[in-house]
Amino acid sequence: MSAHNVVVGIISEALVDLLKRMCECEKLKELHVKDFELAKVADEVTKAISEGREGDFGPVVVRLQKKFLGRREIKVWLFGREIDVDSLLSEISKAKSRVSWLLNDCSDQALIETLYKYEDRYLIEVVQRNFNEIRKVCSREVPKLVFGDVPTYVIEGVTRGIETYLSK
Repeated sequence: MSAHNVVVGIISEALVDLLKRMCECEKLKELHVKDFELAKVADEVTKAISEGREGDFGPVVVRLQKKFLGRREIKVWLFGREIDVDSLLSEISKAKSRVSWLLNDCSDQALIETLYKYEDRYLIEVVQRNFNEIRKVCSREVPKLVFGDVPTYVIEGVTRGIETYLSK
C-alpha cells in the first residue's frame, strides 16, 4: 500500500469519527427538543412565578387562582400537563442543565476538536469551510463540498469518509 493510500485512509477515518459524533449530537438535539423549548423560557417563567404574574410562555402556562380570604395560588402547566411549582422549577433546572451540556459538547468547536489529533490543517480547513454542508450527511444526504486549494489526499480522504459513513 502506498503512503498516499495510507494518508487517505487516515483522513477517511478522521471524517467518519467526526460524522459519528456530529450525527450523535444531532440525534440528541432532536431527542431533547423539549428541553431546548423549556430552557428558552426558563428565566421568564421563573420571574413570572416569583412576581405572582400570569402568562403563557411557550410550553409553560402560569395562572393565578384566588383562594379563600384573598389568598392566591399559582397553578402551572408544562406541555399541557398540570404540575406543581416545585416540580416545574425542577424540570426547568434539568432542562437548562441538559441544554448547556449539549450546547457545550456538541458545539461546532467541540466537534472540530475531534480532528486535532490527526494534525492535518487542510482537513480542519475543509471541515470548517463546509460545516453546514457536512451536517447534511446526518440526514443521509451527500453534501456539496467546496475543497478550495487542498492536497488531493484530503479530497480523496474526505470523499471516502463520507461514502463510508453513508454506506453504514
